[in-house]
Amino acid sequence: MKRIKRAVAVLLAVMMVFSVIGCGGSSGSKKSDSSSKETKDAKTEEVWGNKSGQDEICGDPDGKYTIGVVIHTTTDFLCAKYKAYTDYLGKAYGVKFNYYIIENFADETYLSAIENLCAQGVDGIITTNFSGTAVLQGLKICEENEVYLGVGWSQIDESIKDQVYKSDYFVGGSYEADYDAGYEIVTSLIDSGCKNIAAIGYEPGITCHDRRWEGMMKAFEDHPEVKKAGEYRGLEFTKAVEDFLAADDSIDGIAITLLGIEYCSEPIKSAGREGQVKIAFCDLSENCQGSLDNGETVCAIGGQYADAVFPFVLIYNALEGNALDKVEVPVNFIVCKSGQEFSDYMTYLHNDGVYAWTTDEVDQLIKSKNKNASSDDLLEMGKNYSIEDTIARHGK
Repeated sequence: MKRIKRAVAVLLAVMMVFSVIGCGGSSGSKKSDSSSKETKDAKTEEVWGNKSGQDEICGDPDGKYTIGVVIHTTTDFLCAKYKAYTDYLGKAYGVKFNYYIIENFADETYLSAIENLCAQGVDGIITTNFSGTAVLQGLKICEENEVYLGVGWSQIDESIKDQVYKSDYFVGGSYEADYDAGYEIVTSLIDSGCKNIAAIGYEPGITCHDRRWEGMMKAFEDHPEVKKAGEYRGLEFTKAVEDFLAADDSIDGIAITLLGIEYCSEPIKSAGREGQVKIAFCDLSENCQGSLDNGETVCAIGGQYADAVFPFVLIYNALEGNALDKVEVPVNFIVCKSGQEFSDYMTYLHNDGVYAWTTDEVDQLIKSKNKNASSDDLLEMGKNYSIEDTIARHGK
């Protein structure tokens, strides 16, 4: 029966691909489309590239199970580490990971990816940044193909939560404290002495960025003594920085919901404002060390590659016939406000071969290895996630 369903899924996947091409992408979608009128800047194009539908394999190539991962890239600082972590977990637990690279965050793009992964015969799927009511459609595809679904980096929309949780094939997921991160971005600039701050964010429609933006706006509301130089949400981040600096020479801070150094440093330098404009942002990068050391960056927030372990554990237990209670795990961000904090992050959490939780620790979350494993353990892990907690567990 499962083979028949997957054969049907192949046909549906092909039909969906032609449908997406025919309608020009995300018509009617709440999410962004790479074909939108606004052109992505060079850094955005570099991150996304032109790899739509490309498959990448990691973990155990001969694994007992195959888990598909829907993600926008595997080459940047965050996603490369995310893939490395699943490679590490997959080799330990006999799981092959099949990464399906998407070209944008449109609902149709996610649904096409899920269709294609199901057609390839995966046993489970982790979707990153998949949000909104389209999750129900994605889950329906998984149900028809008897494939488990876990969600990473995003919460299930409250309007469909009851329906999603009723499904035998939804296992749960995890998400970061994005609202708090957005608030921290702005307040860290204020604490560093900034008085006139420009706010920049990814275009609306992606839950994590929307919540970061909400946190940023709340921080401005709570600090009326600070001027908000302006707001920009879109895809041309570098140009937005350039435009803000050209229009207002009193701007002394930039708060941005994503890669701050990559989008802000060059425009600041080109404007002759080095040492005068500070930045704070989400998403760490290899450039954080120098920028934190020299004081340009006052707050860099990230470390969310660790998110991978939560949907993995939930899917793996379900595949083994030992499903844990469904839960969406709130996961702390790592907040770095100094070069030393970022150095500690790299040493204890991010360098090659270093991970937030080792397989010995993950073993305690697998029912077949620890009969007392529960979703409460996952909740505790997410709540405690920090550099200090990792040092305490892994030692110096």
